[in-house]
Amino acid sequence: MAKITEYQTSKGKFYRFRVYAGVDEMTGKKKYIKRAGFKTKAEAKKELVKLEYDVSSGGYFKPKEVKTVRDVYDLWIEQYSYTVKESSIYIIKNHFTSRILPMIGSYKVDDLTLGICQRAVNEWYKARPATFNMLVVYASRLMEYAIKLELTDKNHFKRVTKPRRKPKRSDRNFLDVNELKQFLAIAEKKSLQRYTLFRLLAYSGMRIGELIALTWDDVSFSDNTINVTKTLSLDPNGNAIIQPPKTASSKRLLDMDSETMQILKRWQIMQASYLLKRGINAMDKGQAVFINPQNKHLTSAGVRGWCNAIIKASDGLPNVTVHGFRHTHATLLFSAGASAKEIQIRLGHSNIATTLDIYMHLTRKDQKETVNKLVRYLG
Repeated sequence: MAKITEYQTSKGKFYRFRVYAGVDEMTGKKKYIKRAGFKTKAEAKKELVKLEYDVSSGGYFKPKEVKTVRDVYDLWIEQYSYTVKESSIYIIKNHFTSRILPMIGSYKVDDLTLGICQRAVNEWYKARPATFNMLVVYASRLMEYAIKLELTDKNHFKRVTKPRRKPKRSDRNFLDVNELKQFLAIAEKKSLQRYTLFRLLAYSGMRIGELIALTWDDVSFSDNTINVTKTLSLDPNGNAIIQPPKTASSKRLLDMDSETMQILKRWQIMQASYLLKRGINAMDKGQAVFINPQNKHLTSAGVRGWCNAIIKASDGLPNVTVHGFRHTHATLLFSAGASAKEIQIRLGHSNIATTLDIYMHLTRKDQKETVNKLVRYLG
């Protein structure tokens, strides 16, 4: 019998299992049937016994003729889900169900033409100019899989003309020193939790998933450090899950300034008072640092809403994203004289090229200083 395992989400404890179902005749790959979301182990076991019986008696699988792009997707997504994180599968499924399949899913695979694919790409560009390239990438991967299945010999998504991308939402996705001070001043007026959260984002360089996954046992006030060991993501069904961070180098111990830690301590005291009034043990080892009114981990969407509200209330702040605070941290470190290697370690990048390519933004002040350096050298 397959093993039943326990897992944790923001909604509590659940059980899941995976049943081996033989080898797929079309792909030669092993087939598995996954079930999750059982509230008790007994419920999971009951379903597992039934499923194993159906598989062994040949009553589960029904032959299906693969004809349409949607049919190919159903085969591909099951196989692909074993190669990436659960949080990635949720995002990929959303790309397909919201954009890709509505445009091409009903076509027979070999009936797709370059014109049909080009029209789909143009529509994706109109709807999602910032991310349409990703839709083209996944549509192309799907067609490569169809070629492997010998359902077609063409991948027209490799031949489409990609529209020129529009400029991003702002010229830069970071705040300079004065802009950060203005942002934090507005956040402080909103609430202590919001002020603490954005201060910590800007002064630590953490990814938003790492920050909202923090628990108080990750925080050491005695030596002013924060231990980054996990991140909050979404499973294929959109439920919040705690899992290891993005890469091995993402696990890191961050030294923090004393003022930020004092603000964090003030928030811990206020949070404890809030929880105790509601009969919740505020000293629980796994208590989340940042919470919603139900004492659950915040979501990245919720934090994004807070960020947008603060920008809207500001006096002309650039329209930065939540991830822009990570850019802000890196840019200010660079302006303060930190080396690329130091920034790489602090941000938890596995490759220094990522640091150099993405985060080496020069502020206007830095650009002027670059020219002054040349003038001083030549003079």
